[in-house]
Amino acid sequence: MSRRHWGTARTALGVSILVVAAIASLAATTVGRAVAAEPEADSNLSVTVTEEPVPTPIATPTASPTPSPTTTPRPSGPPATPPGRDPDRNPGRPPGGDVEQETITDPAEAEEALGDKPSDLGGILALSGLTATVSPTFTPENGSITLSFTVRNTSSTTFNSTARFWITNAVGARIAEEQHVRVNKLEPKETRRISVTFSSLGQFGVLNGFLQFTPPKQVENTQLSTITRDTLIVLPPLFGLSVVAGLGGLGGLLWWGSGARGTRSRLGLEGTPA
Repeated sequence: MSRRHWGTARTALGVSILVVAAIASLAATTVGRAVAAEPEADSNLSVTVTEEPVPTPIATPTASPTPSPTTTPRPSGPPATPPGRDPDRNPGRPPGGDVEQETITDPAEAEEALGDKPSDLGGILALSGLTATVSPTFTPENGSITLSFTVRNTSSTTFNSTARFWITNAVGARIAEEQHVRVNKLEPKETRRISVTFSSLGQFGVLNGFLQFTPPKQVENTQLSTITRDTLIVLPPLFGLSVVAGLGGLGGLLWWGSGARGTRSRLGLEGTPA
């Protein structure tokens, strides 16, 4: 082999060796990087858990209620309960009356109101009889009747009682009534007159009035009981009497007129020229 050929061959061999060495070096570097990168990848491996936020319930705004206008109910009937009358009345019962109570301070008047023989209930109280005062009128309703009695507290204790009034006609039918009249705080030695006035009772003429007085069951260790009073009432039926009187007068005039014509006819005066 010539030197020229040998030189060329040696040059080619050298280049081949360099190329193989470069390829081997490149492969080693790649493998080394891969091996070095694997533990680094393992050491830097992290798992990120992303939690979705739990939705917080949003409170729905509630409209505050609009306050209703307060309406004060109007009381029915009279603006105030008359003194002594129980406001709880049964509308199906006979009509009631107007109640009045009066403390009698004059000793002489108090003794006269109690009467000569008042009822004594165990030394606790004294009760008069029942009196009736009539005020007739010429109207169909025929005026009014006032029933009254007097009571005195003869004890040393203040107590409450109740009274009941009613009126019946001649056949016993109840035509007026006032129940549960409250006689409150009757003080020791006090004398009180209780009255009820009934109106528009009609043309009955003869009536009966009644009182039922109920004291406490016991005062100062003394047992007490209910006591009843009654009285006869004459209420003249003026309207009825006036109607009867008017009809009687009219009948008398008619009779007199017819009688006068008959008399003149019998005397032959009828048709005689004046």
